[in-house]
Amino acid sequence: MLQLAIIGVIAAVIAVLASNWNGAKNPPNPYNPSNPNNPSNPSNPNNPTQPPPAPTAPDSLISNPPLLQKNAKGKYELIIAYKMDKLYNPRKGTWDQLVLRGYVTKPSLFNKKKAGEYVEDRLVGPQIRVKQGETFSVHLNNQLPTESTATCPEHILDANDPHCFNTTNLHTHGLWVSPQGNSDNVFLKFKPQEKFDYQFKMEPNHPAGTYWYHAHLHGSTAIQVSSGMAGPLIVEGSRIPQVRNGKITSTGDMDILWKDKGKNSYSNENILLFQQIQYRCTHPAGTTNLNNCDAGEVGTLEDYQGLNAFNSWGANHYYTSINGKVHGEIQVEQNQFKRWRMIHGGVRDTLGLIIKELPKSQKFTAEQTIKACSEFQEEDKKVDFDQLTSLPVYTIAQDGLTMDHVQTRRISIFQPGYRHDAMVAFPSTNRYCIFDTNLNIDDEINAIPTSGQITPQLAPGNTLNAQLLGWVNVKASKLKAQTPAQFLQTQAQKIGLNKEIQTQLSQLKLSAFIDHPSLMTTEIENRLKNRPPQRSTFDASFGPNGKFGYRYSDIEGIYSFGDLFTGADAVEGAYVRKLELGQIDEWILSSNNLNHPYHIHVNPFQIVKVLDPTGKDVSDIPLAVDPNPNLEDIQYRGLKGQFKDTIFVKQGYQVIVRSHYKKFEGDFVQHCHILDHEDQGMMEYVRICGGKFPCDSPLPASHHH
Repeated sequence: MLQLAIIGVIAAVIAVLASNWNGAKNPPNPYNPSNPNNPSNPSNPNNPTQPPPAPTAPDSLISNPPLLQKNAKGKYELIIAYKMDKLYNPRKGTWDQLVLRGYVTKPSLFNKKKAGEYVEDRLVGPQIRVKQGETFSVHLNNQLPTESTATCPEHILDANDPHCFNTTNLHTHGLWVSPQGNSDNVFLKFKPQEKFDYQFKMEPNHPAGTYWYHAHLHGSTAIQVSSGMAGPLIVEGSRIPQVRNGKITSTGDMDILWKDKGKNSYSNENILLFQQIQYRCTHPAGTTNLNNCDAGEVGTLEDYQGLNAFNSWGANHYYTSINGKVHGEIQVEQNQFKRWRMIHGGVRDTLGLIIKELPKSQKFTAEQTIKACSEFQEEDKKVDFDQLTSLPVYTIAQDGLTMDHVQTRRISIFQPGYRHDAMVAFPSTNRYCIFDTNLNIDDEINAIPTSGQITPQLAPGNTLNAQLLGWVNVKASKLKAQTPAQFLQTQAQKIGLNKEIQTQLSQLKLSAFIDHPSLMTTEIENRLKNRPPQRSTFDASFGPNGKFGYRYSDIEGIYSFGDLFTGADAVEGAYVRKLELGQIDEWILSSNNLNHPYHIHVNPFQIVKVLDPTGKDVSDIPLAVDPNPNLEDIQYRGLKGQFKDTIFVKQGYQVIVRSHYKKFEGDFVQHCHILDHEDQGMMEYVRICGGKFPCDSPLPASHHH
């Protein structure tokens, strides 16, 4: 495994920060921002005489990621550079100072005269918003420092050995766009100081919804996303559903029910990007510790050590952040329905999101709220935890795709890559705790400690009942309580939608707003009878010759991405899964070893069924409405017939899905979204061909620009 030494720029930054640090081992608690003593920020390294600023309330306030504006040329300028910010560490009640790769939230923060240095900026990528039917351009500007040939050699001997951590590209996760040329082409690569103009042509009927973007260069994906190289990508829609003779003739977009026309904005939405930022604390002397920085130490991520360890997340006491904040505060108004756009932009930990109401907490300070919420993390508080009221969450979309009806959940399951759009309203002015709660072991991304016992990755320790993610501060308001059905129907009335659609919304039916026609029809069943299914089987082995990849009936052993292959589906010595343009296929997804989140680019899929080892379809089980539901296979309940682009595949299960390749020929990939698995070979070439794109086309080459 290639190991990347701490590069010069990081060493220099650490030295400067150490020289300017005020020496306090315990910077202030983030929930007491008015305390000017022992400030949490080091001095400005470029002006050592300037006193360090006192922390302010926004240090802990979770706001939407900054909106990236188009530049004078009509492009979104996305600069990649080292970013410096602090991350709260609940283990000691202090801030850890981090210097990590990231997308600059505002181009003006980048100083060309200081290229190669870091930018003081938030640990989250900017929000990009686009509209249906437009072609939007992203000017990707890689301003990371040049790498050494020791870690990024000119000729890579093994593509599945992580490498070139400052070389990158861009993937628009979930977008239905071309995978070729300068569109969503993950085979492009850009070295430090290289720039490139991406162009993504959106279809007029592209589903409006919640997507995200992140780095996706094979070999450096995991280390870059673990650094925080991810951001929300929102597709806005304005289509109004049409009805004729009682039938929906064209579907619309849920956005029209949420947009504030007077302000021309979506003021009632919260974008929440869950990130699992990994780092180790580096001292100017060169020593490193885990993520528990002492004064003068800076958190960095400069090699692959620990990223690919099964217990790297839980055992190393990491904390999931929301928009770059750990234990942050979300502010809402009582009884106001908000649209929460939630994105799992992490790498290695499953989230069992549950929101619990703290009784008699109306007057709690932030510090009191955090303390009270934190007590319920412990395993011996499980009974008390279950007795707290769980806020119902009304899910309207998954993976950016509107569902056919609103689903009420008490626990929302997120695997890496998942997105949920949900309606939430807080009925009291109590404080609410947002937890990642423990699920059944086989529903989590597993960890295997040295004891050999398989456990969930729940951080900051595997014995906890839950991990606190953040909390909600509910402000009193005069708004009257509404059910989600009342809210949707009222919104439809306000904008003058057809009465039949109003009636459907009052019954929580969303059929007027779905984007993809069902593939579970008799006609398609007959069409698939004589067509063999596509099979995708994850597999992994461990030890000195361990491998990540897939099992194929005509290949001995585990096949990793790019391994030599000479069968019928070979292209230039590699296996390529060839799919016919316009065709519909049924896929059988499975795993021979452990659990893996499956993701495929370009085309989403419809879930037909999820079969447990006994053959039972667990996707057809209704969602439980009781406050503390049985957790068995809870993540699959209610998924039958829904469209997604990422799905968790449990060992011993079969996930049956169907996909329609309507458009967009070319090469892309499918892979495990535990991104270190992908980097090490659990990825496959996929090709849609048969129209203008010949099925025997050469493999896509990685280009330098």
